[in-house]
Order: sequence, then C-alpha cells, then structure tokens
Amino acid sequence: MGGITPVVLVTLSSGEKILSEHGLMMYKEKDVQVHRRTLKSLGVSTLRILSVESKEGSEEEMFLAEYEGPGHVTFSRDKGGEVRIVQLQPGQTMRLRSGHVICFDETVKYNPVVLARYPDPADPKKTMYIVADELTGPGTVVFQSNGNIVTFNLNQGEGLRTSTDALLSAEPSVSLKVNWIRTTQSATFTGNINFPVLDVFGPGQVLLHSGV
Repeated sequence: MGGITPVVLVTLSSGEKILSEHGLMMYKEKDVQVHRRTLKSLGVSTLRILSVESKEGSEEEMFLAEYEGPGHVTFSRDKGGEVRIVQLQPGQTMRLRSGHVICFDETVKYNPVVLARYPDPADPKKTMYIVADELTGPGTVVFQSNGNIVTFNLNQGEGLRTSTDALLSAEPSVSLKVNWIRTTQSATFTGNINFPVLDVFGPGQVLLHSGV
C-alpha cells in the first residue's frame, strides 16, 4: 500500500506464521502474537551464522521476528523503492541482498550467505562484503529495493558489469566476480584510485536497483 513510502499489509489466518527482521513492524492487531526466533532455531548452521558477522551490524541481526495469526500486521522499511512479492516454488532459491527482505512465509528456508568480499578502496586493510539472504521455497517472499528494479535474464556465458552496490538479487546459478577499474589523476581526483566493479555472468536472473 502507498506510493512514496510503501507499506506491506499481511493477513494471517489462525496459526499462520511469517518472519521479518526486527524493527519493520508498523502496527499489528492484538491477536497477532510476536516471537523472537534465533537463526539456529531456523536451521541455520554455525558456519552460516558466523557469516552474518560480516555484516558488522548489531546483535539483532542474529534474530528474526515471527508473527503468528490470526489478524493483520503491517511492515515498512520507512524508505522509497519498489516492493515486490515473489512466490517461490518448492526448491526454488533466490539470493536477495541483505537489508531488503520485508517478510517471508514460515515455509521458506532462510540462510545468510556471503556472495563476494573485496578490500575497501578507502582502507585496503578493511574487507567489504556483499551479503545476501538466501531464501528457498515453497512460500512467499516480500522485498523492497532502494529505487527502480531492472531485471536481466542472462544466458550461459552472457554477462554484465555493474557497481558493487547496484546488485539486488541473483539466482544461485549466477557467478559474481569483483574487479577493479584504475583511474588516473584528474581535476576531481589526485593520484591513482582503484574502483571496484562487479562482473556478473549467467545463466540466471539478476536484479539491479537504482538509488544506491
């Protein structure tokens, strides 16, 4: 619902459950119960849990909120951008950039994954990460981009180059590689500066988004 700052309205039947990141709920009806779920309780392995630390975020990222019906609950990321609703088939997997999931069905399997890592251009001693939420059906997934979404369906061997921030989603069959563009001194930059770029190769679907 809404346009500039979208809101997602979820209708839950009795006993039906969905999961969401903490802090996204706008309001809920009193009969909707809220529980705190650890990643371990969702079947995430210890190795995968360690990968969450690469987000360098808060302890809350180690937990998800679970909402159980009956009733209505609404969510918002308090920002603009397209909201998409995806119906995942049994065994179908999507890898969605961390920080963009709004909610997903209890039947969807969740795993955090690190898609790529590279040195921080501003501080080579620091490592940057491209972290994704891996979601496997069956079930519904709702997510939001930063801006407009552009979809590419890449064939085997077909590729594209984008910025490291523009990637929103990539199917597991898609391969990613961080490369570098070297610039020379100009009126804007002094000295040589290396910029990371992301090379993406098919087969598979890739979603890019603006506003980053």
